[in-house]
Amino acid sequence: MKKLVSARGVAPALGVLLVVAGLAEAKMTKERANIVSTDWKKMQMELKSPKGRVKTWNVARDCAVRFTDKKAEFPNPKLSDLRPPMYIHFEALEGTDIIQNIEVIEVGFEPSQGGPGVRQNGVVTNLDMSKGHLELNLGAGPQTFLVDPKAQLVGLKRGDRVSVLIERRGTQEVVTKVGPQP
Repeated sequence: MKKLVSARGVAPALGVLLVVAGLAEAKMTKERANIVSTDWKKMQMELKSPKGRVKTWNVARDCAVRFTDKKAEFPNPKLSDLRPPMYIHFEALEGTDIIQNIEVIEVGFEPSQGGPGVRQNGVVTNLDMSKGHLELNLGAGPQTFLVDPKAQLVGLKRGDRVSVLIERRGTQEVVTKVGPQP
């Protein structure tokens, strides 16, 4: 007796095969750019091409990061190490704006000094650990900054004199390093 195969069983199996075959055929496009800003909550990077065009790219959560410049200062590279003005080569799935691999060709600053930005001294006037906000009096009244990573706020209290490194990310100023005043 012959068994008949139902269309309901063949269609899903055929669909899976087509998806797998499509992924195997997916090509990667190679690009290069300078990092303008990063937003890891949205998994996006704003990049400036060599022609001066700025574009927002999505970044895969499992994106591979590799450093060829200052490799010893980034022994365990991760997405949070990426910041302006780094010059990168990256690969994205053809036809998408999703970055899969990043190679940092030129860091563009001295990591041992905390990164690019402006170093300023101030007094802590308020802080919010849950939001990662730090309010500082830098001499011209209090200003509130986002701190990235916010774990740097642990141990700080009102009245502490601190030295901070302030970096511009897009339109926002972000504190990337907090330490005691020298």
